[in-house]
Amino acid sequence: MNNNNETELSAQVLSHPALLFLHYRLEQILGIRATCDSLIQLNEYIENYCGSSFVESPAAYEYLLTSREQIHNITKYITVNETYFFRESAHFELLSNMLPQLIKINRPLRICSAATSVGCEAYSLAMLFDYYSRNRQPFDFSIDAFDVNSEAIETAKNARYTANSLRNDGSGWKYILDIYLKQENDEYAVTQNIRSKVNFFPHNIIRGLDKQYDIIFFRNSLIYFTPRNRFTVINILSESLVNGGLLFLGTSETSSIKHPLLAEKYSSNVFYFQKTSFAADTSFGAINAYKTQQESKSSAINVKKPKTRPEKQINDAPSSVTPELSVNCAEITAIMETDEGKPNAEKVYEFFLGNEKDCAAANTVSGSELAASVFYYLSHQDLTRADALLSCFEKTNSCVFAKFLRGEYYFLRDNTEEAQKYFNEAAVKNRFFWPAFYRMTALASQENRTSYEYKIKKAIDSINLSQKAGNSKEFKYECFMGGFSPDYFIRILEKKLT
Repeated sequence: MNNNNETELSAQVLSHPALLFLHYRLEQILGIRATCDSLIQLNEYIENYCGSSFVESPAAYEYLLTSREQIHNITKYITVNETYFFRESAHFELLSNMLPQLIKINRPLRICSAATSVGCEAYSLAMLFDYYSRNRQPFDFSIDAFDVNSEAIETAKNARYTANSLRNDGSGWKYILDIYLKQENDEYAVTQNIRSKVNFFPHNIIRGLDKQYDIIFFRNSLIYFTPRNRFTVINILSESLVNGGLLFLGTSETSSIKHPLLAEKYSSNVFYFQKTSFAADTSFGAINAYKTQQESKSSAINVKKPKTRPEKQINDAPSSVTPELSVNCAEITAIMETDEGKPNAEKVYEFFLGNEKDCAAANTVSGSELAASVFYYLSHQDLTRADALLSCFEKTNSCVFAKFLRGEYYFLRDNTEEAQKYFNEAAVKNRFFWPAFYRMTALASQENRTSYEYKIKKAIDSINLSQKAGNSKEFKYECFMGGFSPDYFIRILEKKLT
């Protein structure tokens, strides 16, 4: 990826609707800021794939960027797979020296090669550990390796490489490579025993990790992320380390990282990080303070404090019933416009995460803040956090918004049947709530033409009804559809009819 400066990128992208859309959506979904050249290549691919331009079919673009499978396919246009065996070999030298202590853990070591590209890094780790286990002290280990580029993952699984994957930087490990790489004509094949030690899969790091590891490699990838998303990534990595676990970043990236869970270490001319048990003693206090500090640096926008219900209302509510939280679309819009709602979402998530009384204390957070937080995590495809907060929202509110957001959750998980059920329930509750009708048209695209057209017309009618209702803030439902105006979606629906 070329490092075009922000001014040059913006000047070119702003003049092209498709590139502008791709620029912002990729930053939102993947956390990275693609170059103009990458966006142009991606746009050409989507146009060929869809047989139409962004102006003719914006919904097709939206589908490709919200489908998990498709986003893994198209990232080949915006990521670079520059890698080779034992790259930045000093990291492997340090690990080799650390292994006598690491293998004292009374269980198999768990290692993660994040943003692994075509797999050279993951296989290098497997070779190093297997060699040590066979020649010095036996131990067991497993390696998870992922990349957002599914094409790169398929190359990794194939485990066949050209001579370009062998560089001078890793030549000090030739004695290991000669054991585990077998030359076959012009290619080098990784031996089966090493291949069996690595589990490759496509994954977007912004979606988080569901395991904890003793060692994580995430090298030379932070440069692709926007400044605000670098903290998100580092936080995900730190939370995915066991206490005492090790994090290795690229040699040029280490100096810019400060995190309360990560202690910077230096040994054998190598900087790396080790997770401390700091958070367990502070109940997230230090992390919250750190987040606040980082966010104040990246944004000068202030976020409103959680709204509280009047004391009398809370006291008068029956003890067995959680007070229902009201939701206001204008408030959701205001929250989402504030740094895309991230500060509010993290604040609300931290509140519920640290509360062992389930959702009983939800009266200290407004319904709008809770709904906006769910929407934020859904739009960033962090489905684990979205589901946790959505469950709390559903216990305090059975309104149309709760139904729609649950439908969105299943929509992103490709569970068409459940998504259809909740979108339909939302539409039944409120015929003015056009986002539910619009989503049902997307789910109906594979049905017969008559049914499809009927749902399109119902969606158009719903939008028109909400607009005829006047300028009341109660009908500003576009906050649930990325902020795009109702007219924008009417144009999409009318285009579908033709």
